[in-house]
Amino acid sequence: MSFSVETEQQPLTLDPVQPLHFVGIGGVGMSGLAKILLEAGYSISGSDVAENAYTQQLVALGCKLAIGHAAENVPAGAALIVSSSINRKNPEIAKALDLGLPIHHRSVLLREILQGAKLGHSSPIGITGTHGKTSITGMTGLALRAAGLDPTIIVGGKMPQLGTNAVWGKAKQYAVAELDESDGTILQYQPAVSVVANLELDHADHYTNGLQGVLDTFRQYLSALKPGSKVFYNVSCPNTQLLAEENPAHVEAILIAPGEVFTGQETQTTYWLKNARHFSKGCYQGYVYRNGKMLGELSMSVPGKHNLFNGLCAVAVGDQLGADFDDLAEALQQFTGMGRRFEKVGELNNALLIDDYAHHPSEVAVTLKAAKESLHGSNGRVIAVFQPHRYTRLQALWADFAACFGDADQVYLTDVYSAHEPEIPGITSAALAEQMVHPHARYIPQNPGFTVLRETLRAEIRPGDIVLSMGAGNITQLLRQWHG
Repeated sequence: MSFSVETEQQPLTLDPVQPLHFVGIGGVGMSGLAKILLEAGYSISGSDVAENAYTQQLVALGCKLAIGHAAENVPAGAALIVSSSINRKNPEIAKALDLGLPIHHRSVLLREILQGAKLGHSSPIGITGTHGKTSITGMTGLALRAAGLDPTIIVGGKMPQLGTNAVWGKAKQYAVAELDESDGTILQYQPAVSVVANLELDHADHYTNGLQGVLDTFRQYLSALKPGSKVFYNVSCPNTQLLAEENPAHVEAILIAPGEVFTGQETQTTYWLKNARHFSKGCYQGYVYRNGKMLGELSMSVPGKHNLFNGLCAVAVGDQLGADFDDLAEALQQFTGMGRRFEKVGELNNALLIDDYAHHPSEVAVTLKAAKESLHGSNGRVIAVFQPHRYTRLQALWADFAACFGDADQVYLTDVYSAHEPEIPGITSAALAEQMVHPHARYIPQNPGFTVLRETLRAEIRPGDIVLSMGAGNITQLLRQWHG
């Protein structure tokens, strides 16, 4: 049983005297929250099945870490912090339930950091949407830091330059946080500034009624915002445009577009890009306009036209807060990408090895396009290795997955990463490979250590190629831990 709904209504009172214990502290979301609390002076402990770079950072800050889950890991009188993946079978949860210790979903803690009485910020900023929110959050946080605004930053990935997923801003004025829509807990938050970058059906396990459930959740989110809150809507996405048209009267809508707007809404759109163009190794630049006036040129160092739009979102937020455009643009030009977002993890036979979190058809398509454009003028190929994540997602978006690999020269599919979901008959990677609209798609079973897949790739890779591993499961180990 998940605690995402059961615990979210319980009040959380942060007290530096009361210890907080994180069950599954090594996850990218949980570790960031723990790091913020450690930097703010709280007593933190946690457990996980293995060490990683995030837990090592926490231990260096004074966290008491236990490897493995056991009842004795829970400090006396502690409050427990859990994620949606934790269930009652966990021995630490069982002990807390037996002793009547408070258990809180991580979204409750994030809410307290953003807007609570003890650690809250006067101007919390929430970045949300189906795609790009991790990159936009990282870009926005780093750009605001460069502009001297000292924000707290909480993001679902490692930020370049900082080498971490969370930073405590001691001014407690601005906080930039990635708000997760996957399990409905986005309804916890009421940020002063929101970015709704795009919306599609993704988490079909939670939104069992499809896209309608996603839209209804965001309608509730927007309606609960405080009067005078600002919301940035991407008007190039039909679903976010629909929400913009329904924008609550007490909320200020700010329209943003990735290019020139020729839809009759030119006078309504506040921020847009003009002359967006590819200029180097898949990267884009363009001129940023606000209400018809050019602010300056924005050039990105991460591939893909979608990342130019992500940068525009960061500029728009910073501009609304009074930051200098040149400071924002310079920081964004230096931005080299979040962890697992088109992340270079090595080379093999003079081919570039890239790992990416793309696990939705739209994300796969833009990632492959960015890779293709990065090869402009060369004879290199794009070799895509994809691990579908969750049977429910693969079933719900089957036709889109079958058609989204057009920019790959070779496609290899490995077995579905279940994320603890039961199998769905007929929803397999082998069946998808047979139905894919691609002349060079092949299914390769996932054996321990990816040895067969690596042998296949070793025989296929040529100098100048880009090899992309994509997915939200353990596919990240394929290229990252491969030494040829």
